Amino acid sequence: MKQARHWIAIALLILVVVFAIQNMAAISVNFLGFEFATSRIVLMVICVLIGFGLGKTIHFRRLGK
Repeated sequence: MKQARHWIAIALLILVVVFAIQNMAAISVNFLGFEFATSRIVLMVICVLIGFGLGKTIHFRRLGK
């Protein structure tokens, strides 16, 4: 079972690296009146981390009830 998990982890890592390489272009972001330039992948990682944090918060609150 451990070996299957390792292969799945390696496959997912390869997919993430390919995705990151394909989304290296710089974009201009306008958020709450502030404008800044960043790469797409950085913006996507920030959004995923915020979503993960919110999901964990909601999950912990449901377990606490």
